Amino acid sequence: MSWRVKGLAAAMAVVGALGWTSLQAAPPTGPTIAAPSPAAAPVPTPTHALEATDLEAWLDGLMPTALRSAEAPGAVVVVVKDGQVLLEKGYGFSDYARQVPVDPRRTLFRPGSISKLFTWTAVMQLVEEGKLNLDADVNTYLDFKIPPYHGIPVTLRQLMTHRAGFSETARDLLVYGKAPPPLDVVLKRYVPPRIFAPDDGPGYSNYGASVAGYIVQRVSGQPFETYVAQHIFTPLGMNTSTFVQPLPAAMAPYMAKGYITSDQPGPGFEIIDMPPAGSLSTTGDDISHFMIAHLQLGRYGGAQILQPQTAQAMHTTVTRAFPDLNGNLLGFYQQNVNGHRVIAHGGDTNFFHSDLDLFIDDNVGLFISVNGRGKDGMGEFLRDRLFTAFADRYFPATAPPPASTVDAATAKVHAAMIAGDYITTRRSDSTFVALVQLLDPTVVTANPDGSISAAPLGQKQTFVEIAPFLWRQFDGKDRIQATVVDGHVTRWSSDSAAPIFVFVRAGGLLGSGLAMPLTLAAMAFLALTAATWPGAAIARWRYRQPFGLGGARAWVYRLVRLAAVLSLVAVALWAVVIQLVSATTGAAVAGWLRAAQAVSFLAFAGGAALALANLWLVFAKPATLTARLFAVLLLAASGFMLWIALQYHLIGLTGEY
Repeated sequence: MSWRVKGLAAAMAVVGALGWTSLQAAPPTGPTIAAPSPAAAPVPTPTHALEATDLEAWLDGLMPTALRSAEAPGAVVVVVKDGQVLLEKGYGFSDYARQVPVDPRRTLFRPGSISKLFTWTAVMQLVEEGKLNLDADVNTYLDFKIPPYHGIPVTLRQLMTHRAGFSETARDLLVYGKAPPPLDVVLKRYVPPRIFAPDDGPGYSNYGASVAGYIVQRVSGQPFETYVAQHIFTPLGMNTSTFVQPLPAAMAPYMAKGYITSDQPGPGFEIIDMPPAGSLSTTGDDISHFMIAHLQLGRYGGAQILQPQTAQAMHTTVTRAFPDLNGNLLGFYQQNVNGHRVIAHGGDTNFFHSDLDLFIDDNVGLFISVNGRGKDGMGEFLRDRLFTAFADRYFPATAPPPASTVDAATAKVHAAMIAGDYITTRRSDSTFVALVQLLDPTVVTANPDGSISAAPLGQKQTFVEIAPFLWRQFDGKDRIQATVVDGHVTRWSSDSAAPIFVFVRAGGLLGSGLAMPLTLAAMAFLALTAATWPGAAIARWRYRQPFGLGGARAWVYRLVRLAAVLSLVAVALWAVVIQLVSATTGAAVAGWLRAAQAVSFLAFAGGAALALANLWLVFAKPATLTARLFAVLLLAASGFMLWIALQYHLIGLTGEY
């Protein structure tokens, strides 16, 4: 499950798009020239008390229009206050074709990674009992081994703050039509390598959360789904919630359908192969009980699922990647707004997009789930806009944003320093998923006025520097902060992204910004080579001209062009693989993956070897300047594509990703 996000998600510019939960960039929402200082923004004046009558009237005016504009079918919104449900209401439809309305008490939604909050709550229950230690090597509790990273073992604290450093995985994350395999089988099948140290910042990991859920299962002696039902759902009266997949027969009729847009339903109930990371099905009413319990430090009615000091530790233990940005809590993350402390978690499946936000000092909770991504991702981003609008209406800032302490000349220098291509700590370096780094790096642009443009979570925004290497979103609330080492910006993140991942300066050819243009140029040359082969043959036949080559040179001539054709086939196969990753199971992907790897070997490794042989043969005997130039360019294109294939794991034997 992606957080609201990138997991990862990325537009795959040549070979398709990874469909985990894509974040598609929207046009910049702020100007890039002469942007005024955020200090000029007016200070909101609190004019609305958070009361049921005002809240319902406001939501009734907002939600139907927002859903229609987004072309999203439906949503559920829940607000709790002072230990009670203030409002829970459905908007739109759980089944658009049949016009079945959303019922906050009966309609089931899939809140994705919000499921992790239940996993972390279960972990802390076992910590209370003395059965788990947050700082012990997790191998103490496992029946398989997770290797250390440069001598540093994985701990539960690292898992809860996404600092174990696991490489990203995508296999079977979301599939359809079959029950998931046992959790231990999924976790043991492939232990992703650890690619960075805990101090390097968070790298959001579904695998890490699932390891924690498996530890709950092993230590408690109960299946994970059973443990959560008995120790969390039952005491909280969450009688219409489950981690079980597929849904129990009694609950299945109440499951909202997931949609791309209102007229494009998804293929069915999404199965998550790592349930502790995101398999919860629940209603708006049920989730209200969980919010109230955490707002009341573990208490709901007569039940106490956590001791107050344990809940307090979950809510207040902060680990930050940047000194001024939001950080990770024990399971929750910070989403502070307008000077109010907010602890939160978001969640996405392919078709459901949700947020849970607790205004922890105000004793207020907000939950929204939308059952459609919507046109251009508008349904997905609806939850962000609702949160901001809710905060501004009921918890506005009491002081204006600080005035900038950076002069215009310095702002331009700092903007130039942060500009460039970046990759994130939530990435894969060991499977073909690494293609995301090549095809969709995050780019920070320095604007002429000294502001910068960036898209921390998919929507490009303009940011104005308010303090050295601290930028505030123009006409918004997000902030970017950068780390400077020896006069160079090495990494950055934003309030919205910092609990999830850090943007790291891309190195080598990727960091130069030339990797993708050179890849396109090389593939264009190979495509031209492939296209001219039949054309030349037809021309010789038409005008009855002899081939003119013999022996080894004739064979190499034909084979290098065959390799060029295979390079196009390889690209097409990888496009199919990437599309299948989000649409079906690992078993269905496996055959296409093997084919793509095999053809890539023939096309890129074989093509480079043949291009080298062709060069030697051309230069060994008299040849035209055109033939020699072609031979040199062919070797350059083929060699570069072999490097790309090796760098991004397009050639290999592994079936993992």
